[in-house]
Amino acid sequence: MSLSLVTVQRRALLSSAFSELKRVRPRVPFWELGAHRIPTLWTLYRGLLKQAPNEHIRFRIKCLFRNNQSLTSPKAAKEQLVKGHRWLDIFCRANEGDERLQLVLDRYTRLVAIRREKQRWRKLITDAMKYQEQLRNRPIMTGSFIRPSHYNKPLPRLKPQPIHITGMIVRRKHARFMRTEKVAVYSDYRRLLKEEEMFEKILEKEVQRYGEHFEPIFKHHMNEWRQPIVDALASLSQSFQLDTKRETAPYPPELVEMVRDARREKIANKTKERERERRGEVLACTLRRMNKGPPAHVAYKMTDEEKRMDRISRSPSEVGYVAVVKKKLGFKLRKPDAWKVEIGKDEDQEKLHKVALEIEEENRRRRSLRLRDCVLTLRFEQVGTRRRGDQFLAARFVRCTLGFGTPMDPIEQCLQQPKLRDDTPGAA
Repeated sequence: MSLSLVTVQRRALLSSAFSELKRVRPRVPFWELGAHRIPTLWTLYRGLLKQAPNEHIRFRIKCLFRNNQSLTSPKAAKEQLVKGHRWLDIFCRANEGDERLQLVLDRYTRLVAIRREKQRWRKLITDAMKYQEQLRNRPIMTGSFIRPSHYNKPLPRLKPQPIHITGMIVRRKHARFMRTEKVAVYSDYRRLLKEEEMFEKILEKEVQRYGEHFEPIFKHHMNEWRQPIVDALASLSQSFQLDTKRETAPYPPELVEMVRDARREKIANKTKERERERRGEVLACTLRRMNKGPPAHVAYKMTDEEKRMDRISRSPSEVGYVAVVKKKLGFKLRKPDAWKVEIGKDEDQEKLHKVALEIEEENRRRRSLRLRDCVLTLRFEQVGTRRRGDQFLAARFVRCTLGFGTPMDPIEQCLQQPKLRDDTPGAA
């Protein structure tokens, strides 16, 4: 049956009306389209590498394409493609004999050569820093084991633990959980099949009483219905057996020997640390021990003086005031009488006491001179800045904190001062 002319014209009109509403934008990213990839790689990129006059410019082109391959904006990608085609035209014209463009490319080559050398050194330094960082954070055996479980065989305890070991354990935990869920689901399927079979048997008996025909679905095909479930449960059971095998895996002799060596090395390192501390070095472990405090239930019952003495006694020193505090607390010192050398001999106590008094008197005299100069300076600033309330308040506050003037609060003193006017003598 042929369509009438009116129908054909009507369809053509509708098609022209709806053609503008069709989706023009592709449903995949532009960088996955062959219309973009083939011209870019086989025409532009290969053409630039082929027409490049020297190795330095070729290196620069590779770097630019490598940096721009992550662009996802069509507008930004178009700008780079236009620039690339412009460069390709310049390379072709220079190869055909354009002297001006040849000079431009020679100058650009020298510039790229210098930048390429800088980039090479920057890469060497960056790689060295990355290697040092890897050495600083490399896993070290602690001398203990990660005990076998459903998720791993016996492993050495590493610090820091590599991320791939953590990922393996987490992934296996998730997989075991999902297998457990699947076993529960398949068990429900088996139970439902059994109930369906029993229901069909009861239904068949009821139908026979009324002389009706009934064709069961599950009764003669139960093995076919159960077989996929049985296969799935068998596969899950094998996975659970592998988990049990991991948990009961023995410790390999090579691993045991490695852990023993790590323990010996750890003891040797700790021994070296203690020797360095005895020589007076302050190490990271020394600072950690000094910054620690007593347990919370013990610190709660300690007085402020006991806490202060506990903090002092954590220092590695065994002379001076630290030694005195340690003696009071009952510490055993390697040289119990070494701290007495700083006190001096008995026959020199009178002389030492006299020198101590002279030093104290000289310190007192210098402090008084320094405070007098400070007060004179503050008085001068007070007279010169009486109109500026902030500086006047600061000067009064400093004087009161140094112990001069009345012991009143400096802010109250300033509030009690009479309001200065422009005709006061100090305001001139």
